[in-house]
This record gives sequence, structure tokens and C-alpha cells, in this order.
Amino acid sequence: MFGYVKPYKPELKIAEFEWYKGIYCGLCKQMGRLYGPIARMMLSYDMTFLALVSLSLKDQCHGLKRQVCIAHPLTKKNCMCACDDLSFAAHTAMIMAYYKVKDNIRDSGFWGKIKYALALPVVSFTHRKAKKCQPEMEEAVAAMMEQQWKAEQETVTSIDRASDPTATALGKIAAMLGTDEKQKYILQKVGYMLGKYIYLIDALDDLEDDIKTGNYNPYLLKFHTKQPTEEQKKEIIQYAVEVTNLTIAQLAAAYELLDIKRFKPILDNIIYLGLKDTRTIILQKREKQNDRSISDSWN
Repeated sequence: MFGYVKPYKPELKIAEFEWYKGIYCGLCKQMGRLYGPIARMMLSYDMTFLALVSLSLKDQCHGLKRQVCIAHPLTKKNCMCACDDLSFAAHTAMIMAYYKVKDNIRDSGFWGKIKYALALPVVSFTHRKAKKCQPEMEEAVAAMMEQQWKAEQETVTSIDRASDPTATALGKIAAMLGTDEKQKYILQKVGYMLGKYIYLIDALDDLEDDIKTGNYNPYLLKFHTKQPTEEQKKEIIQYAVEVTNLTIAQLAAAYELLDIKRFKPILDNIIYLGLKDTRTIILQKREKQNDRSISDSWN
């Protein structure tokens, strides 16, 4: 997972933001407890969201505790106390990190392969432990990566087919949080649409790089081009906005069926504001890159 699922901070109340930070920092500490200090580098907003959803479904709430932060050792921060919800997100992060590194080795150039190959022994160590704790999750993610590789090799042009492996895997992971069949079904839908969003927004984020490198990108294949003109890029961006809006709407419809016991304002913020804000940031970054390119051409 890539860090795209995060709240829109300006619309969070102070208390809500403190709880969110507490869960984020608590997850960081739990990853360190289970997998060692280096594992904390795999902390992400996406894994925090997974922990937040898990916590929101429980009858009892784990409190916050003031603890020393490894990044800021002179100050204490509110951290969620250790619990199974944080452990689940930590296991997920380790399994995802392993397959992400392997995927980067396959897709990167010479120096990129070397960089990620150096990271492989570390993520392999944490991965071995994580898959023993969550064999069902390991199976889902491994299948996702195999299906994703096949889709790229077949140069699949359908956005739905291209995003399905990621969506299916995250749907299975989310369903594991459920306690009965109805809840599992709803969580599977939430996870599926969230996985589709992550895949689509990541492809949008990688668009310019994929144009340069020639790597697989479903938007480029959808429009049957490897080197799009500026007009084609505008069409691709418009299409990406429309398809991510539809995905967010479908995610929200499934999310509203969940029996949320706590943290609903934070979850609402992420789903209704944060996901679109992430897209806005990506598009603004692209505009700045284009502005710099135009400026450089005049110098």
C-alpha cells in the first residue's frame, strides 16, 4: 500500500486529529515491537486506516498513553496502547512491503534494482514472520501479485481488469476484520473499492514516470498511446478524475452499511474528503512539474 488513504487535516477537529495521531504512533510502536526498529520505516497512512477501521468496529476502545517517540526522543506523544487491531495492521504492512519491494525490483532500471535488492533481505525477514501470523493474508497478496504481473504482461487495457487483483486482495484482507457473514461481506466490498481506488490513484501518480520509462500504465493503454500529446494527457486526467469519483462513491455506499461504533468522524473525513484531497495533491504536483518543464525550456 502506498500512503494515499489519509485524512484531510483542515477539516478534522483537534480531538479527532489527536486520536488519529495516537493510532498512527501506536501502530508505529507496535510494528517496532513485533518486527524490530527497521520495520517502522514501512509505516503508512493506508495501514493506519486499516487499524482505524478495525478499531471502529469493536465494542471496547483501547486508550491512549503518553510514550516516548523514537523520532522525537525528548518529547512524549499520545500512542494507542498495544492491541490486536494494531498487530493486524502491522502484519499487513510487512506482507505488503515484501511484495512491493519484489515488484519494484522487477519494474525498476539497473540502479533501482540494486537499491531494492539491498532492501529485500530486510523485508524478507519480516515477511517470514508475518506470513506465519497471517497465512490467509499471505495467500491473498501472493495471488494478487501473480495476477497483477499477468495483467501487465498481457498489456490489459481494461481499467477494471487491471485494478481487480489489488482490489480483490484488499477485499479479502478487509473481510478478515469481520465477526459475522454480513459484516464480512460489507467489509469485503469496502476493501475491494478501496483497493481499486489505491490502484487507480497510484497509476495516476505514476503517469509521467511511466510515460518516460515505458512501464505498464492502464491509463495509457486505455487511450492506446505510450507518448500522449498534451491534449491526450488532459483527456486521461479527466477520465482518471471521473473513474476515481465513481470508485469513491461506490466505496462510500459500502462504508455506510457498516455499524461504526467509534471514530466515525475521522473515517468520514478520510472517505469523503481525504481521498479526493490526495488526488488534488497529485494533480497539483503534476501541474508544478509541467510548469518547471516549460520554464526550463525558456532558459
